[in-house]
Amino acid sequence: METYPENYVRQLQRLLGLVTDSQQHYQYAEENIKSTEFKDLLKFYVKERKKISEDLREKIASFGGNPNENDLGFLSMLERSWHEIQAKAAGRGDQELLESCRNSDQYLLDGYDDVLQGSVLERPDLKAFLSEQRLAINESFWELDRHYFNLFKTDNTL
Repeated sequence: METYPENYVRQLQRLLGLVTDSQQHYQYAEENIKSTEFKDLLKFYVKERKKISEDLREKIASFGGNPNENDLGFLSMLERSWHEIQAKAAGRGDQELLESCRNSDQYLLDGYDDVLQGSVLERPDLKAFLSEQRLAINESFWELDRHYFNLFKTDNTL
């Protein structure tokens, strides 16, 4: 079965939308977080997501697609808005902002998993390209996860 480049473009545009959404979560959190430690970390993740977006745009163009389109849709915008509302309602605390970023990245990783299980498997070069991006995102997710859960640790010694 031959898969046409339009299918790859659609899948890449969806990932581009998810990466852009993740980048916007990090940008919002970086602008509103109180901790300087987290501010620097979030700034790094914003840059990382920008680079991934640029690489996806180049790959979309290489398949003849429009890199200025994404296939994200209304539900993702609604989901991002909901996380921002939750963070604002909770006083925009560091914990809530990090949680919003974690949730966004979990959604992003799920998107990569969906695409990597599809017709992308027919193209080893594309599979390797996307797997490398997913690995970088996953490493960031685990680092952020570690920082997030450290917020809950307390020293109960006397």
